[in-house]
Amino acid sequence: MTIDFSNLNTSASAGVSTSGNSASAGAGNKSKPSFQSLLAELTDYVNGTPGERMEKMILARLGVTEAQLKNMPPEEREKIMEKVREMLKKEMEAQRQIQQKASGVQTSTPV
Repeated sequence: MTIDFSNLNTSASAGVSTSGNSASAGAGNKSKPSFQSLLAELTDYVNGTPGERMEKMILARLGVTEAQLKNMPPEEREKIMEKVREMLKKEMEAQRQIQQKASGVQTSTPV
């Protein structure tokens, strides 16, 4: 499983709050997220279910953060979520095929 962190800067600065010092953490340099905001985002990602993680990765591939998604008009949000569902189905099918091939190789190997 690969993790796409290409949109990490965008999503981390888009409103991830940390406990305590979020106002002072990124106040000086708005182009770079603070360590605390990155840590909070990573923790949120790790604590999520596999489905939530896949959804976040797909949103990142589409270049959309969760905060941006929440602020979109309903029609636009539904279009994005339809793309997410489509990509999620493709990813799940690819994983299923990989598992089938792996199990087929294991059962046909002489012992």
